[in-house]
Amino acid sequence: MPGNASWGELLVGAYHQLLNECELVNYNNRSAEPGNQMETDVLAIKNDSENNKQHIYVCEVVTHLGGSLYSGTPDDKEGWWMDYSNTSSYHYSLETLWRKFIDAHQYVDETFPNAEYSFQFWAPVVTGSQNHGYLIQGLEKLEDEFEDETGEQLELITNAKYSDRIEDLRDKAKDDTSNYGSPAFRFLQILENLE
Repeated sequence: MPGNASWGELLVGAYHQLLNECELVNYNNRSAEPGNQMETDVLAIKNDSENNKQHIYVCEVVTHLGGSLYSGTPDDKEGWWMDYSNTSSYHYSLETLWRKFIDAHQYVDETFPNAEYSFQFWAPVVTGSQNHGYLIQGLEKLEDEFEDETGEQLELITNAKYSDRIEDLRDKAKDDTSNYGSPAFRFLQILENLE
């Protein structure tokens, strides 16, 4: 299993490797710059040699099946995230994701200055999807704030959208028995090809 990647991260990496045809998938990537605590769960690189371009997928992955994201108290109690519920864990989750994506943007912009980027947040279960609750609203605000700050889009791949992407990966696993060196994909291949 690659490094200390979680199973959720391995599924996202498999999706990018097998369905987005990324040549390189790296887990828990950290900046080599001293003092920079930036860490990205999944960094996937797709090369377009025909056009001499790279596309970098930067993914944060939270696989908490209970629907919550992070627990804690926000450091900055004046941030936009404070408008979403009176629950400190919601505030902390939104603040944490904000900082992770801003740091990740700075990192890829410096490391891959000529690439195109896709920033994605993957979570199979996020509380409030049925009633469009505070955490879902806060994540949508995160999308807007991130685009305003960076000029880049942030894609939320949560709940049903997450399920759809993993279903696509399962379909591929059913039809393809080649070994790609991806533990999560291999696991799906075994499950999908049982008789």
